[in-house]
Amino acid sequence: MAAVEVAHVSKTFRIPHERHTHLAERLISLFRPVGFETLAALNDVSLEIPAGSFVGIIGANGSGKSTLLKVIAGLLVPDQGEVRVNGTLAPLLELGLGFHHELTVHENVVLYGSVLGYPRREIVRRVDEVIAFAGLERFRDAKLKSLSSGMLVRLAFATALRADADVLLLDEVLAVGDAQFQRKCIEVFTDLRRQRRTIALVSHDLLAVQRFCDKVFWLDRGRLVMGGDAAEVVQTYLGVGQSVGAQLSLGGEPGDASEHRYGDGLVRYVRGSLESEDGASVWRVKAGQRLVLRLEVEAQRPCENPVFGFMLRCGDRTVYSTNTVLLEIETGGLLAGDRAGIRIPFVAGLANGHYVVTVVIASLDATIHDWVSNFIAFQVEGSRCLEGVADLGAEFHWEPEARPMGQTAGQRQPS
Repeated sequence: MAAVEVAHVSKTFRIPHERHTHLAERLISLFRPVGFETLAALNDVSLEIPAGSFVGIIGANGSGKSTLLKVIAGLLVPDQGEVRVNGTLAPLLELGLGFHHELTVHENVVLYGSVLGYPRREIVRRVDEVIAFAGLERFRDAKLKSLSSGMLVRLAFATALRADADVLLLDEVLAVGDAQFQRKCIEVFTDLRRQRRTIALVSHDLLAVQRFCDKVFWLDRGRLVMGGDAAEVVQTYLGVGQSVGAQLSLGGEPGDASEHRYGDGLVRYVRGSLESEDGASVWRVKAGQRLVLRLEVEAQRPCENPVFGFMLRCGDRTVYSTNTVLLEIETGGLLAGDRAGIRIPFVAGLANGHYVVTVVIASLDATIHDWVSNFIAFQVEGSRCLEGVADLGAEFHWEPEARPMGQTAGQRQPS
């Protein structure tokens, strides 16, 4: 039986181009039409969450994940379609919503717990459990406004987690607290999974999604792209999403720095793709398949003998790394505005798994001109490697010795 059924749900928002905050502006706007644009947050989304399952919802920012949870929770009314929830529901969408900063920690937990449906006969015990779980026993009678932001989030999460409901809706609640509190949360989620509680989790923590979720739904720009086994959907999302995202990020201005890219911008990567030998772009490859990494670079200023390299990683391990110096390739000089293409053929002699390519441009004195991590991602399948990262393509050739005439298998030669 499905705990939640979402049937052909669409939700559109109108975004005005102007915001009127003064009376005069509002009066003038009566005689002047205000422009706006429409945003399709959800577009004909249909899915089912089975009772007793732990389901993940993933996607880029703005893909409609939080909107979907709010529609399921009844906080937003869909423009089209319908949602059916079988059982009680507790939406944990905005931690701390309902807290009052002038009340004490104890008073806030009592108030928030009552809103979430704590049973009256158990409220004293649950309030004590919440405060202990959040590690705030010393601050039990302190006003909420005296707590740090981290303490506040821990308290809200602990309070919400003690709610009794058939279905829990969780929106980015795994990113709260310090390492010790994170361990507590993992234990709680493991216990909830063991109890077969129905949980829908929106998160960007894909490792946690794979760890806890039985099934995953992938949303992109309001549409349901894929739903199914957690590992398969997450790996597909990484393979498509990271490679597309990395290529789009190459359009930044020289000197722009981010978590995945840095360098002085003297020479920069401007385009790249991973292809099969026939030129088709790929992200899912067979073990042992020959691939071609194609790159295009542009010089912002004159550069003499730039060093080009690439690195292949699986998780936190470097699988392979090389560069033009090691391969004894002379790159010559580039003038400002020059572009050059790079073609790097290689064999995916790898075990099954998810891999990412990092590309680098540097000078001979090790000055980094452009470093792009997670530039392209791909998935290797079909390997017959039992353990490890590399698939060396080993073969077994069985050549039994010839038996004496008339001897059968299992018989020994008389001594």
